[in-house]
Amino acid sequence: MTITKFILLFIVTSISGIGAAAEEFQTHRPLIASTLVGLALGDLKTGIIVGASMELIALGWMTIGASVPPDPAIAGAIAAIMAIIGKQNIGVAISIAVPVAVAGQVLQIAQKSTIDVFIMHLADKYAEKGSTKGVTAMHFLTAIPSALRVSIPSLMVAYFANASNVRALLDNLPKSITIGLQVSSGFLVVVGYAMIMELLNANELLPFFFIGFLTMTFTKMTLVGLAMMGASFAAIFYFYFIKDDNRNAHRNKRSKIINNIADDIENEKNDETIIKDESLTIEHKDLLKIFWRMQFYQISWNYERMQNLCYCYSIIPVLKKLYKTKEKLSEALKRHMEYFNTHQFTVPIILGLNAAMEEALVKEEKINGEAITGIKIALMGPLAGLGDPIFWGIFRPMIAAIGAGIGLSGSLLGPLIFFVVINSVRLIMRYYGLMIPYYKGINMIASMKEILPKIMKTVAVLAYVVMGGLVAKWTIINVPIKLYSYSTDGKMVVVTAQQQLDTIMPNLLPLILTFLIYWLLKRKVPAIFCIIGLMILGIVGYNLGFLGLAS
Repeated sequence: MTITKFILLFIVTSISGIGAAAEEFQTHRPLIASTLVGLALGDLKTGIIVGASMELIALGWMTIGASVPPDPAIAGAIAAIMAIIGKQNIGVAISIAVPVAVAGQVLQIAQKSTIDVFIMHLADKYAEKGSTKGVTAMHFLTAIPSALRVSIPSLMVAYFANASNVRALLDNLPKSITIGLQVSSGFLVVVGYAMIMELLNANELLPFFFIGFLTMTFTKMTLVGLAMMGASFAAIFYFYFIKDDNRNAHRNKRSKIINNIADDIENEKNDETIIKDESLTIEHKDLLKIFWRMQFYQISWNYERMQNLCYCYSIIPVLKKLYKTKEKLSEALKRHMEYFNTHQFTVPIILGLNAAMEEALVKEEKINGEAITGIKIALMGPLAGLGDPIFWGIFRPMIAAIGAGIGLSGSLLGPLIFFVVINSVRLIMRYYGLMIPYYKGINMIASMKEILPKIMKTVAVLAYVVMGGLVAKWTIINVPIKLYSYSTDGKMVVVTAQQQLDTIMPNLLPLILTFLIYWLLKRKVPAIFCIIGLMILGIVGYNLGFLGLAS
């Protein structure tokens, strides 16, 4: 490996490492991480294919609360390195990357519970001094161990994968293992699908899963067509089963809303008589500063107080605008260095409300620091409960699956679609999630609590259709056991168990395996155990002759 490739590999794996901590731009997902490695190593197509294959396995790997999954950034980087530099089959490369991802999970837990906690305590000292620059510096300092956590193992694997003796060791592994791992790579993807189904947890919507499954089994529909069909079913579900309920609820509240509007107008008239100190008024440009800071929101997440430093760093522009003395600024910084944790895409809602409340506090309106902290504590749980299933459980896996499906052919369009779509939605959430609560206030939260669960159920319809289609399209199980043979026109025809199963229904085994893993996950069997078990099944099945490569 040349010095140039070494440096490029260090840069792209560092980006993926920071992405794994922040979970903003999704550069840590295998579809992007492997593509970046392929770009750095001069084999973009292989990087995309490896990333797409690994992404389908890692669809259900998501951070929820303090739960850390196997590291998808390390998995994507290592798999691509093994395929490109180590010249390994993609199935083997992925099988090697999965246990390394588990080791990466341990590394991430160690980092977030020791190094990042230590840095967070340094930030406490800067908050005590009223130093916003110190708090900001500590927030970004945590990016260094995050970057090194992925880049160093990746560079080590790249170095040894290129050494002739190690490559010879990999190449000389018994075919019973290497081909068995290739066999298992065909059905490892069901773990990701089952994890999404477990998170959705809406068994009444399972018919939509079967619609997607049957459509992809018996037609030649593309993934884009499948997504459009799912969106159509979701629209029908919303307009015929959800919207009428919303209308009835709105009718009952109409008179109350009109009265509230009248009160707001009257309050605005009264406010006009008050002379405001413009230096203590938050402007749009101040909110924009928060918006830009949120692009690196979760870098400093830690196991002691979780997103406290992330949140404090983000709201600093407002605090600097409102508090003119070190003592007052220090008090505000310490207030926002307390424990906090929610979904990072819904946190702008709380930031917008807190910005408005900080402004009200400075203007000596009827509010205090306890109320500001109280609204954070009250909203972080419900908003996490909405954000995790909507964004991590439905939206990201759905877009990733479509991007991965396109990327399996080596098309750059796959990772580009995933990157552009998910970041467009992220930016919209970041911007309007911040602006609307600041200008509309606390009343908006009540409306959100009512409508978001209904929207989540509607989107779940789309997710079930896509997941069902993916089970049929990308899960490969082949049972080559010879059942019988016969002669026709002088030719011997061999009938296998797989052919007999296909006459009953194609893709029957992938469907059964998906629901088996779903059943295991519901009984709290760890997903990584399911993955390892399926890898063992592939090896044992190949050696005993009841599983084989796709014919």
